[in-house]
Amino acid sequence: MSEGGLAGVVARAPKSAMPLLRGLRWGPAETVIAVATGLTIVVFTIFALLCVQGYSTTLEQARAKAQSAADIVADDAGWAVGGAHAVLRQIAAVAATPADISEINKAGFDSATAALAPGSSLGIYDATGNVFGNSGSPSLPETIAGQEFFKTIEAGGDWTISAQLADAKTGAPIFVVAQRLGGADFGGLVALVLSGDVIKQFWAPQNLGTESTVSLVRADGLLIGRYPPLKDAVDLSATPAFTSLATQEAGTYTSARSPVDGIARVVGFRRLPGLSVMAIASVSQDAVIAGLWSAIITVLWLMVPIALALLGGSVITARILKKSERTQAKLAAAVSHNEVLFREIHHRVKNNLQSVASLLQMQPIPREIKADMGQRIAAMSAVHEHIYRSNDFATVRVKEYLETLIRNIRAGADPAVLVSEEIADLAVDKDAATPLGLILNEVVSNAFKHAFADGRAGTIAVRLVQQADGRGRLTVEDNGVGFDPAQPAKGIGRRLIAALTQQLGGESGTVSENGSTFTLVFPLAG
Repeated sequence: MSEGGLAGVVARAPKSAMPLLRGLRWGPAETVIAVATGLTIVVFTIFALLCVQGYSTTLEQARAKAQSAADIVADDAGWAVGGAHAVLRQIAAVAATPADISEINKAGFDSATAALAPGSSLGIYDATGNVFGNSGSPSLPETIAGQEFFKTIEAGGDWTISAQLADAKTGAPIFVVAQRLGGADFGGLVALVLSGDVIKQFWAPQNLGTESTVSLVRADGLLIGRYPPLKDAVDLSATPAFTSLATQEAGTYTSARSPVDGIARVVGFRRLPGLSVMAIASVSQDAVIAGLWSAIITVLWLMVPIALALLGGSVITARILKKSERTQAKLAAAVSHNEVLFREIHHRVKNNLQSVASLLQMQPIPREIKADMGQRIAAMSAVHEHIYRSNDFATVRVKEYLETLIRNIRAGADPAVLVSEEIADLAVDKDAATPLGLILNEVVSNAFKHAFADGRAGTIAVRLVQQADGRGRLTVEDNGVGFDPAQPAKGIGRRLIAALTQQLGGESGTVSENGSTFTLVFPLAG
């Protein structure tokens, strides 16, 4: 539709539709309600995303905790099982048959095994599986010929670790590390019995929480020991998790249902190199997530009342905004009018100063005095010009203002003298801008006049920075002829600088060395 056709449709719209169109106007009150509603939706959406992320993070932390615990259990088990194996190899090194082990050796070996783990015991058995003399372990029966670990050694194994067994007297869980005697000619075996409480010692320091477990499992999947203990050994070789771990040295996985007790757990494992044993540590997934759910519910108890308060407050605020719209419009108009008045005032002051400068040029006074006074008036006029063009009437950003002053002074000066500027964009109070500009005008003008009066070339460096104490530091340095501060001043420049410095609430001074350096330190706008 053409522009004219659209205008015609609007013109022909019935008057009864106009109030409806006006009622659709989107004002601050509607904005407040929309923002509050949107903010509530956004906050709850973000909270939901954080919950999802928190769930993932919690599981990752549980995996890391399980893996760390499995590593520690592996280290502890490696020390216990490896130490037991080392003791048994020492026995096998001095004895081909049980009869080769003297009472002295037996006492030394008993002492070594006692140091490995509390409750451990050493048993010596002949090639038929019967205990040798009185050297049997109290935790094993008199004959071990039917035990799986004995059959493994008898069949040619050098050493082995049994699956979980029951103590012959108490029925408590134990496991055995057995070592062959006699080399190729089977002369019996020596068995080191370790209590299942060793596994509890691995678990206790880990602080894994309720329903957590630690286990030792053989490479064939048979359970060596577990805490909390099980009544009988369990064969895990057929479980999918164990099958998938067959080629891995370490890692973690999530068990949706434990084959032992049906509890979901996060499991970490590590193989013990050279021992055909896997160390496993697990934490209860429900126990881990329970803390997250508790935190979510606690946060919801806080968020829901806040959300309701936010929505209710937005409705109340919307009503207040409806009533204050006209007042705000009037205030905005007044502020705009005041800004116009401020601009007009500064513009008129600038024009009046320019008129004063024009009148000054008509007066029968020395030309040099006219030039000095004209530059001072121009410096004051530049402040009002700068404020007039800005939107801030309380403070003045002095960079552009001071650069304009330097440019104006430079325009009528000796072109052989160069000016370098390094002026930070600092803010000063509006009442401080004019004194600062006049001081810069006096110092730079004097440098052009007196520092290079003999016609030499040179440089004037102007630098404005903010000090560490928060005050501004203005430096004007030239490499001219210098001056003697003890000589009386011919004009009013020094007195004017001193008075303006006092007006600024700062300190100033001049040093004459390889030229002259003027320094002014003054407060900046708060």
